[in-house]
Formats: sequence, structure tokens, C-alpha cells
Amino acid sequence: MTETEFLERAEAEMLRLQDAVEERYEDADCTRSGNVLTIELEDGAQAVVNIQTPMQEIWFASHLGGMHFAPTDAGWINPRDGRTLEETVFAAVDALIAR
Repeated sequence: MTETEFLERAEAEMLRLQDAVEERYEDADCTRSGNVLTIELEDGAQAVVNIQTPMQEIWFASHLGGMHFAPTDAGWINPRDGRTLEETVFAAVDALIAR
């Protein structure tokens, strides 16, 4: 995949993910700065999603640790556990809310 194709696909996923988070969680505030999406809860807890162009991945970091997601036909998948980026983000935000 060319860099341009990757960036188009990654940007589309970031916009879709931001919309999904904002729709699902009333208490989550999403902000974008370039290729970085920060998800912040009312208590100040944060999770960060960012586009890593050189690696052609999207990275996610939260209290659960850091994870990498590669583009596949099935979506953005963590090759270590097979979960999608959205599943992982939702699980992390759910855990942050529950703590």
C-alpha cells in the first residue's frame, strides 16, 4: 500500500472511531491534533490513538498498555490478539469508566 493510500485509510478510520466513541460515551471528550486522537473522560483519564505512517499502523495507548493495529480486509486488527481497534478502544474506555 502506498503512503497516500495508507493515510487515506487511516484518516477514515480515525474519523469513524471518533464518531463511534462520541456516540457511545456521553462522558468522553475526543480531541484531534494532527494524527493524534485523545479520548479524555470527565475524571481526567485518557487514552490516545495515533497514526504511525512509517510503520503503516495505528497505535493505541491507555492504562492497559500500548497496542499496534494493522490494516486488513477485516478492519484494523491487533496481530497479537486478533481484536479490532474499535473493540480494544471500547474495552479500554469501559474499564476506565468502571474503575
